[in-house]
Parts: sequence; structure tokens; C-alpha cells
Amino acid sequence: MAKLAADQSKAATLLEHEKEFRAQDEDALVEQNLHSNSSEEGSLLSADKTTSDGTVVNDLANPYHYVPLKMGGNGRTHTSTKASAALIHEIGGLPTLEQMTTHFYSNAFLNSTLDKFIRSHGDPHAERFARWIHQKLTGSSVWDEERASRSSRPVIVANGHTVVVHDRSSAHVAAWYSPKRPAEEVGRHFKLDECRVWMRLHFWAMRKVLGDTSPSFTDYYIRFIGHFINVYENTAPTFARDSARWSANPKNIQEYIDNGRTMNDVLGLTLGQALSQIPVEEADDNVWPYEML
Repeated sequence: MAKLAADQSKAATLLEHEKEFRAQDEDALVEQNLHSNSSEEGSLLSADKTTSDGTVVNDLANPYHYVPLKMGGNGRTHTSTKASAALIHEIGGLPTLEQMTTHFYSNAFLNSTLDKFIRSHGDPHAERFARWIHQKLTGSSVWDEERASRSSRPVIVANGHTVVVHDRSSAHVAAWYSPKRPAEEVGRHFKLDECRVWMRLHFWAMRKVLGDTSPSFTDYYIRFIGHFINVYENTAPTFARDSARWSANPKNIQEYIDNGRTMNDVLGLTLGQALSQIPVEEADDNVWPYEML
């Protein structure tokens, strides 16, 4: 009985942590309820840009056009538009997104900074992430459909805690309480340096898959990530553009690999030290990634 009570207490503690985090994230509150979306944006992407044999098509040259982020709710909730949906169509749809997220996770698993947040390599991380991006930019329901099919069985994390991973908020609680983290770090949220490592690897994956084929998507997606990473660390959006530039220089990637896949140039820096690494105009920009009112 005592063990059962202790287990229930641990589960309740993580559930409260999950609820507290979700309450601070208006996007996550919108995501909380499963829903089917039959909007024009969703129908626009019902057929991804593939050939009859299923091959993903990436055009060699797509002209750049600016697509603003559309914010709903109290101005802090990302909303899909026809224009953002068209960007997904332009890059080749969900198959291309899965190539991006697969490349990202293959590198994240090798990165000691990020891998300690990942409880298991066996979970379908890349598929879930790609579907979340697709739904966010197109208004489709592919992520909701995947969530509805997940097991409700709790997974065991650090210190015997358990959590049911059913959405973005619960997934990040599981990451913060990953059993692979050092005991003194368990439960701590992401810090700026960890967010910069995450963005660098993620934008590298985008560059690896897309190259320069869709400058409009690339521009939009950097701002999209800039919006969403704010809830994890509010200083991180300032570094999104710099993180995207990092993989443009092959020397940076080679140095990273030579250093045992550790980003020594960003880890452990103070905010002031980190800001000194980026252009002043970006460090002082309090509007990006949004529109000037």
C-alpha cells in the first residue's frame, strides 16, 4: 500500500508539472484537444507534392516571397494560413518533413547535450515531430490522428516517476525527467545553450534536406521555430537566425564533429557572452519573429 501511494504521488507531481507548463503555453492549450480540421488550408495539403510512384518532388528553384507568421488567440498562438500551407506543398509535404526530422534525430541521438533528454531512441520521434509541423503550418489533423493512436500506458522516467506521453507538453516533461540526465539536472527545463544546440542541429537538418530549394519556407520556418522555442527559454528566439547560419559553413560542422559532437562555443556561456556572438541588430531586436505593429 505504501509503495502504491508513493507511486501515485510521483505521478501526480509530474502531472501537475505538465499542467503548469501547458498553462504557460497558449499554443499547447490549443493543441490540448484532439480535433479534425477541414479548413481550406488542410484540404490544400491533402495531396502532398509527390509523383505517381511516391517520389517526393523538390523543385530546383522556387522564388522567394515573404510569408508572415499569423498569430491568433491573444496574439501568442500560431495559426496556419493558405500561404503557410502552400510552403509545405512547395517543399514536398509530409515526406520531406519526415526526412528533416529523421536527419535531426539521427544527429540528436549522437549529441551528448541533447541525447540525455531523450528517454528512448525507440519512440517514433521523427514521425511525431514531422506531423506536428505539418499540422501547425497546414491546418491538417495528421498529428491529432497520430496522438489518438498512442498508447495510454505510462513510461518510467527518473526517480521512479511515470508520465503518459500524449502531447507536446507531456513529451517535454518526460524529457526534463529523463532517466539519462544527471541527478542534479532532473526536472530542470531547457537552458539557452541547450536550445541553441537544438536549433543548430535542427536547422542543419533543414539545410541538408532542402538546400536552397525553398528560401520562402526556410525563412518562415526559422521564424516559426523562433516563436515556439520562446516557451522553453525566453531568450532563445534571439539566437534562431544565428543558429540557422551555423550550418551554412561546413567548417562549423566539421569542427563540431571533431570535438566529439560537442558545441563548446555555446555551452556554459552567460547570456551576455552569448549575445556578444551574434550581430548587434539581432541582439537588440525586440520584434522578431513577429510583425512590427
